[in-house]
Amino acid sequence: MVKISLVVTKRYKKSVSTSTPAILSLSLLLGLVISYVLIWFFTKLDPASFFSTFYSTLASYAGLLEPLLFLSLLGTAISVAFYGSFWNVGAEGQYVLGMLGAIYLVMFSPASSMLLGSDGTTAGVAKLLAVALGGFLGSLWSLLPGVLKAYTKIGEVPVMLLMNYIAYSISDYLTAGPWKGRYTYGYIRTDLIPESSKLTVIPGFEILRYEVVAAVAIVFIGAYLLIERTWLGLEIKVLGSNPVALRSSGRDEKKTIVLVSAISGFIAGLAGALRLLGYDYRLAYNIGDGKTGFYGYTAILVAWLSFRDLKLVLPSALIVSALSSFGYRMQMSLKGLLPPGVSAFAFSQIFIGVTLAVYTVIRITKEYSVKLVVAR
Repeated sequence: MVKISLVVTKRYKKSVSTSTPAILSLSLLLGLVISYVLIWFFTKLDPASFFSTFYSTLASYAGLLEPLLFLSLLGTAISVAFYGSFWNVGAEGQYVLGMLGAIYLVMFSPASSMLLGSDGTTAGVAKLLAVALGGFLGSLWSLLPGVLKAYTKIGEVPVMLLMNYIAYSISDYLTAGPWKGRYTYGYIRTDLIPESSKLTVIPGFEILRYEVVAAVAIVFIGAYLLIERTWLGLEIKVLGSNPVALRSSGRDEKKTIVLVSAISGFIAGLAGALRLLGYDYRLAYNIGDGKTGFYGYTAILVAWLSFRDLKLVLPSALIVSALSSFGYRMQMSLKGLLPPGVSAFAFSQIFIGVTLAVYTVIRITKEYSVKLVVAR
C-alpha cells in the first residue's frame, strides 16, 4: 500500500509579515482565476464578462464601504481573540446581542423616553449609551465560553457556534413577542427606532455614518495599542504562542483568557449596535436567515487572511467585501445560466473560499519547507 503525505521539514525563522501584502494580492489573483475556471466549467461564461464585472465592483467603491466598515470592526474583534488562541467563531451571536442591546435602550427601556423630542446633547448621550450597552451584551455573550475554557477546559468553538443560534432565537422571540411592532403592515418585526436615535449620515456619502467611521478608527487604534503597547497585550500574545511560558512567569492564564474573550465580544457587540442604529433601524424576524448579512461569520475569513496582524485587517476586509459584492453582481451576469437555487451568496462563498484556500497554501509554503513523501 502506497501512502502519500506532505511533511513539514523546516520552519523559517524570518518574519513573513513584510511579504504578506504581496501574498494577499497573489492569492486574490489566483483565487479569481481558479474561481473563473470552476464557473466556466458549468456556465461557459466568457472571461471578459467575469473580470470586467470584478473591475466594475472595485470601481463602484461606494457599495463596498458599508461591508468594509463592519467587516473591519468584526475582523478586529476576532483578530484580538486569535492573538490569544481564543477562537472566536461566535462573533455572529455577539453581533446580534449588540443589536438587541441598542434597540432595547432606545425603544423599550425607561431611558427611551429621553430620546423622544429631546435635544441633541441628550440624544447623543442616549446613542452612546445604546452602543455601550450593545458592546456590554456582546462581551457577556463571549464571556461565557471564555470562562468555560479558562476554568473547565471546554473548547470554545462548539459552545460559540451553538450560542450563535441561541442569539438568533432570542432575537426572534422578542421580535415576534413583546417587541413586536404596531406599525409594520403585517410583517413580523419591531417598529422603527426614533429619528433622534439614528446615526448621522455623512453628506455626499449616504452609505456612511459619522459615528460608524469614528468607531472603526477608535477600535482599530485602541486594539493596536492594546496588543502592541500594553502588558495585557503582551500576555495575550504569549498566551497564543506559548501558554507554558505565561504560566511560568507567574501570570494568571485563566484571567487572560477571560479578558481576551470579553474584549473581543465587546467589539463585536458594539458593531451590532452601530448596525442597528445606523442602517437597519429595526429588528426583523427570522434574523438568522441572512438578516445580519452573516458578517459575524464572514469576518472570520478577514481575521484569517490578516494572519494575526492587525495592520492587515483593513486590506483583508476590503478583499472580502469586494468578493462578496462580486458574488451578487455575478448572479446578474449569469442569470439563466445557473441551476435553480444557486444564489449570489453561494457565489460569494465560492470566491472567498477559493481565495482563502490559495492564501493558506501560499502562506504555508512561504513560511515552511514542505516535502512530498511517498511511503510503501
